Amino acid sequence: MSARSQAQAPGEAGVTALAAPLAERVALVTGSTQGLGEGIALALAVAGASVFVNGRSTAKGDAVVRRLGARGAVVRFIQADLTRRDEAFRLVQTAAADRDRLDILVNNAQITPPLIEAEDARTDGALEQALASGLYASLWTAQAALPWLVRSGRGRIVNVASINGAFGSRYGAAYNATKEAIRGLTRTLANEWGRHGIAVNAVLPAGLSPAYEAFYRDDPRRAQAVERANPMRRHGRPLEDIGAAITGLVSDEARYITGESLYIDGGAHLHGLPQLHPPGIVFQ
Repeated sequence: MSARSQAQAPGEAGVTALAAPLAERVALVTGSTQGLGEGIALALAVAGASVFVNGRSTAKGDAVVRRLGARGAVVRFIQADLTRRDEAFRLVQTAAADRDRLDILVNNAQITPPLIEAEDARTDGALEQALASGLYASLWTAQAALPWLVRSGRGRIVNVASINGAFGSRYGAAYNATKEAIRGLTRTLANEWGRHGIAVNAVLPAGLSPAYEAFYRDDPRRAQAVERANPMRRHGRPLEDIGAAITGLVSDEARYITGESLYIDGGAHLHGLPQLHPPGIVFQ
């Protein structure tokens, strides 16, 4: 299956097959104006949740609201730059106050730094950027959401990590270190906040991100070889594979799962990243 055909799937096949286990719940998905974040937001909306999407660009936010609206999903966009603590808190408070509740937080926002060898002095700046947009943003939004999640009685946090971090993909020291730190944060929050009935988990997806779609266009032969290296012979679709799995993870049926790192990658982690995998290309 080509990247183009897989990328179209989130708006077509699989939508009606999803159940509605999240009725009357409110969800916030950060970094959700494209790619996997958009697929996650759509899956949660189809499952019955009231969904807020987020990004730094208002133009992209308006566009994703239109795209999801055309597929029957009612979502609202809130602009915020999550590299700033005050903006992260404003985002959460705006979403929660609008519906007077917040039940689900999905931290998907992450700036992907450029490819840099670990010994390059520019790694310092790349790490600061990656940490602020990923690790710090995930902590800040969780802190802001905590009172609302406690009040919910069935609060859920899902932090998006990366198989790139788990297997140390080349030239991505800043990104990989940040994503692995997010997994550490996930376990700590699960340990501390479990007493409130809040489940906190991380996911490591292998899905068709915008970067991977570009890779398919630029080097289709190599991209197909990478795909064949996956045990399921394809990459995940943002809605039916990644979004649907996260929908299950935040449902009542998964209430007793916390502190886990869930690979949603078709088994790619069983072999690690193949050597054919292009350095710096992430599945987010």
